[in-house]
Amino acid sequence: MVTEKRFLLALTLFLAVIVFLMIMPFLGYIIMAMIFAYILKPLESRIETFTGKNIATTLTLIVFVLALLLPFLIALGVIAEDATQLLENLDEEETLTLTPIEEFIEELTGEEIDLQETLNEALDQFIDITIGQITELVDQITQFALGIFILFFVLFYLLKDGEKLYKWAGNNMPLTENTQNRLSNKLDLMTKSVLKGHVLVAIIEGIIGGIGLALAGVPNPVFWTFIMVILSFIPVIGAFLVWGPASIYLVIIGEPLSAIFLALYGTIIIGLADNILRPYLVDKRADIHPAAILVGVIGGLYLFGAIGLIIGPILFGLAKTITETLTLKPKTQ
Repeated sequence: MVTEKRFLLALTLFLAVIVFLMIMPFLGYIIMAMIFAYILKPLESRIETFTGKNIATTLTLIVFVLALLLPFLIALGVIAEDATQLLENLDEEETLTLTPIEEFIEELTGEEIDLQETLNEALDQFIDITIGQITELVDQITQFALGIFILFFVLFYLLKDGEKLYKWAGNNMPLTENTQNRLSNKLDLMTKSVLKGHVLVAIIEGIIGGIGLALAGVPNPVFWTFIMVILSFIPVIGAFLVWGPASIYLVIIGEPLSAIFLALYGTIIIGLADNILRPYLVDKRADIHPAAILVGVIGGLYLFGAIGLIIGPILFGLAKTITETLTLKPKTQ
């Protein structure tokens, strides 16, 4: 009997490694499908009261595509168009004036610099690298397409049979029911706090910042709004990394009033959005320190790519919860 258990344990570990290696390239998409299933489950349950299970799941996915995915893809297209225009504007002095910046740098350093030529050389190098790695780009596009397919496939069955998976996991975990409930409740709390207090706040803060950039006359505000949304995942200083340099840029090109407006707008309006919305939407019981969020964002971005902005903080919080459960230390309020 002991030999049989050891064999089964070794076989289980071997197969677990094989399965992990198989799903590793798409692990981020699978985790993202779990998060979307968590978000969409209440809607699917409400629809199910009027229809069957399969119809409810299908309608939920349709709502997901129309209400979330489609607007995101449209916004991504607008951002790409604005980014392309930004590159084209580098050749148009009336749109993006670089001479005042060159003069400002020369006054500080005493050296002449041709920013236009430097930017053009950097752009040429980028194009050469992109063309030189076209095969890798095709591979990445193919992997992305497969990842999206897997995301929708896993999402459908998580919505349809998620309760069965949850019960199966609970029955086969070597954990007491109290421990399972504690982990489940804390993960639920952690996920809500990250989604509301960090993802939602980052989007709102980036949009508010983009409005300020547009009012101040900063070129290509749509593109910089997108950058600000991404940076706003970093608490406190995220949005400043865009509107701060933009204020300096406006001073250099001879727009002091616009620069003052943007600086005040960023300090007061954007700052209030971060200081008020984030603490309000983050449940204090989640006990997520801003430093943990920062590490989770950067680590998730490095490991999973763009979707790691959301996955990273959640996994970091889950690891913290499991550690607290393991050490059996009660959480202080």
